[in-house]
Amino acid sequence: MTSPGEISRQHDPASGRSRAIWGAVAPGWYAQREELWETTRPVSEWMIRKLDPQLGDTVLELAAGLGDTGFMAARLVGERGRVIITDFAPEMVAAARQRAEEIGVENAEFRVLDAERMDLGTGSVDGVLCRLGYMLMIDPARACAETRRVLRPVRRPASGAMPCRPCAGPSGAGSTPRPSRSRAASSPPASPCRSGRPS
Repeated sequence: MTSPGEISRQHDPASGRSRAIWGAVAPGWYAQREELWETTRPVSEWMIRKLDPQLGDTVLELAAGLGDTGFMAARLVGERGRVIITDFAPEMVAAARQRAEEIGVENAEFRVLDAERMDLGTGSVDGVLCRLGYMLMIDPARACAETRRVLRPVRRPASGAMPCRPCAGPSGAGSTPRPSRSRAASSPPASPCRSGRPS
């Protein structure tokens, strides 16, 4: 059985390699930003409908890439709200900031953030977006636990999508919406690919 220490040692080199890869592709993603957005827009629109951001909300986007999904939320939360656009590759965060300037988004902040080790307070955000990101993470279960931790509890149920390969339907675009207590378009179940409630 692999010990927690061994898992941690294995994780760090793998995380570094993954970060370098995503950093290297960031300029190409920005160069093809319009084509990428047209391809992925239906998924983002579905997620925003399920998240249903409200005026004044704080919305976190994980593994944001160019941040287009989060920028959709930014328009809905208004001047009193904000979106936090994050990626663990600094080059992607820089590309997202450039994209925001290009399309006129002003209520966004940008952070280099590892979804598996978030430097955010418990219960500090109203919603979380993660478009096709969990499935590419080294430890998606840990990222899900961190997502639950940073979400504020809410009183009403909401649908969520866990976009990971075992859950994906024939199109591979995502899973069937599932209820949870937290308003997150990629709301984390108790373990990946199984519905559950935040603790």
